[in-house]
Amino acid sequence: MTFKEFCIKSKHFLMLSGAFGKAKKIEYYLSSRENSGYNVNHNEWKKSVQKIKSKYTEIRVHTLWSTRIGEYLVRYLRAVEDSAENEKKGILDVFVLSDCINHNSRLSQIMGRHICIIDDTNVEMWRYILRHFPNVQVAKCWADYEIKKNDRLRNSKDTVKYFELTAEEEAEGMNKMKAMQLQQPFVCVSSRDKAYLHSIFPLKDCIYHDYRDSDINNFNLAADYLTQEGIMAVRMGRAVDKTVEFGNCIDYANNYYDELMDIVLSKGCRFYVGDSSGIVWLPMVMNKPIALRNWIPVFLNSESLPYNPHNLLIFKKYYLKSEGRFLSIKEMMKIEAEVRYDGNKYAEYGIEVIENSAEETLDLVMEMNERLDGKWKETREDIALQDKFQSIYKEWCERQHYQDSEVLHIRVGALFLRKNQYLLV
Repeated sequence: MTFKEFCIKSKHFLMLSGAFGKAKKIEYYLSSRENSGYNVNHNEWKKSVQKIKSKYTEIRVHTLWSTRIGEYLVRYLRAVEDSAENEKKGILDVFVLSDCINHNSRLSQIMGRHICIIDDTNVEMWRYILRHFPNVQVAKCWADYEIKKNDRLRNSKDTVKYFELTAEEEAEGMNKMKAMQLQQPFVCVSSRDKAYLHSIFPLKDCIYHDYRDSDINNFNLAADYLTQEGIMAVRMGRAVDKTVEFGNCIDYANNYYDELMDIVLSKGCRFYVGDSSGIVWLPMVMNKPIALRNWIPVFLNSESLPYNPHNLLIFKKYYLKSEGRFLSIKEMMKIEAEVRYDGNKYAEYGIEVIENSAEETLDLVMEMNERLDGKWKETREDIALQDKFQSIYKEWCERQHYQDSEVLHIRVGALFLRKNQYLLV
């Protein structure tokens, strides 16, 4: 059996023919699951075609692909925005879930309420519609949503509306929270490790990403503090390398993982403590305050994180072994510009990447919690240190010609700057 025959037999591809003026077959990758079969009423499909014809003059087919949830959400937001603009012009955008390895099917179901998604649940219907619609464009739009760069700056107050749950989903989430013995208020925390990439790319060497990893057990002091404040902690994740070795925290990743609960917990938490991984996008787009620790790389342009005025950031530090000292942020910027995203190269520069300590994580969580309670007292020193950091960062972004959407619009933790003032030299 050839690869093409396998794809067709397994119904992983959408076969279109005769819809583009010439006898032509175009194959679209859908998902790793088998299609449920050809069992939808043709009369209903005909009605769908007529309804679309009455409203639209053109259908454009795009791919919406990802291997990780962060990039998946970035492309989804762009798809929503562009689709709304094209609809005014009589253009219907439809999106094929392509190569979405380990994607969250419950999240895709919610996304499908705001954009037209072709997946293995409706492939036969869309195959019929696309064959019978007179103007379907494919090739020129094929790669529109594969691009991560030059993204748009968004406010999380605007993105949260694209992730509303139904009453049934809310009820299901509440029942599962009861099974976890989880009560409000709670804080979610995640730590990136190598397990997830290994689970989706078992034959690929992803060691160059390891410098972004962090230890969940450095959250132990923060969990104790939250308990004293009457707040529960929930360890998030899907495939993880470590178990929680401290008390006062529900190890959801190992014991309760559920696709819907990823969304419910991200939406319901008081705030989210994350690191340099795509999962932090989920609470971000739901307008939840984010306390980022172990962020790395710090000063490279990236897709924009939705803006929330409450967000806080602390980051990994670079230790220069030959001189026995930590680098300033100006020195970190130069190193990151040369290393880019290849973590293996730090060793070539004699640099050890140091993750945030349990004490630094505690400081970050305390500051976030007190800010949300209105109890945080900002000193003149804090303002001066923050202004100094932002001034250095702004100058760097201007020299690198970063667009506004490529800049981290986020406050650095005040306690972190107080205790690491060498960073601003």
